[in-house]
Amino acid sequence: MAAPDYISGADDSRDSKPHRTTPRGGFVLAGLLIVCWLATGFFVVRGDESAVVRVFGRAERSDGGSVVLRSNGVYWHLPWPCSTIDRARLSEVRTVSIGSAEAETAEQTDLLRLMEPTRQSQFLTGDRNILQVQVNVQYRVAVEDVEHWLYADGNVERRLQLLAESSLADVVLQSGVDFVHTLGHAEIRKAVLDRLRALSGNARLGITIEDVTIVGVAPPVRVKSHFVDVMNARADRETYINRARAYSEQKLADAGAGSRQILDQAASYRIQTVDLARAEADSFNRLVDQLETTAKSLSLSYTDARALALQRQRLDTLQQLYPRLKTQVLLDETQPIDLTLHRNPSGD
Repeated sequence: MAAPDYISGADDSRDSKPHRTTPRGGFVLAGLLIVCWLATGFFVVRGDESAVVRVFGRAERSDGGSVVLRSNGVYWHLPWPCSTIDRARLSEVRTVSIGSAEAETAEQTDLLRLMEPTRQSQFLTGDRNILQVQVNVQYRVAVEDVEHWLYADGNVERRLQLLAESSLADVVLQSGVDFVHTLGHAEIRKAVLDRLRALSGNARLGITIEDVTIVGVAPPVRVKSHFVDVMNARADRETYINRARAYSEQKLADAGAGSRQILDQAASYRIQTVDLARAEADSFNRLVDQLETTAKSLSLSYTDARALALQRQRLDTLQQLYPRLKTQVLLDETQPIDLTLHRNPSGD
């Protein structure tokens, strides 16, 4: 049996009433989005870096006007796009290389080939020679000028590279090829370092130049063999000069030793001669004193006493010599003497 019509009509009128939605869900969703957006304002600064916060494009500054640097830690600031976090590693030593002093070598052969023009760094010396020089510049971000490093116009490293090339070109242009190639690396390094520090300070790059290192200096490939010949000749010259200096020093040392030996011998001979002369003089003086004493004791004159002493000395001398003689001949003083010397002792 079919249902009554009034029942179906009542059901239709109940389902046709409009449903009213509450705004609670939209508020919750908006609140969650705001919380998430505010949470993005937290940022972490690592131990090896410092951070600068820019609010609406302007960096935070202290009362003194310097940029506020935030060290390692967790911070919160207005989220993006109200603020931006710029990071910089102040303790990191960076390196910029200028040029290349080595020529490329082909993989299959040992023949030298020309480098690409973009990798070449050739400099003209004061005596109109060309050399390829490679220089490394070590620098770090300056704490007091970090804003210039972060917000400088253009690439800071590219500007530093151009300044280094300009400084090196000026120094090389004032030097000769031998000085740049081998002899004056220390002087060139110091000159480039001083000039580059001054230029980078004037350009306000926000960096501090730590050091400049000359990695290598080489001639162009086409004339490298001639440079090798010159270097070999210079090495041979230094070798010969060192040998000559060593020989001269040895000769001077030998001459000095010989002269000192002669002086020592002369001094020794002088001392011995003087001592001997003094001894003979003392002996003669004692003999004179003895003769005078003898003359007084015997009531003789000094001349007679001297003659007796000489006679006595002669007899003592003959007494010592006679036993040593194999042949003894007695001669009369009043008769002439004829002594014949024979070459053969046993000859007739």
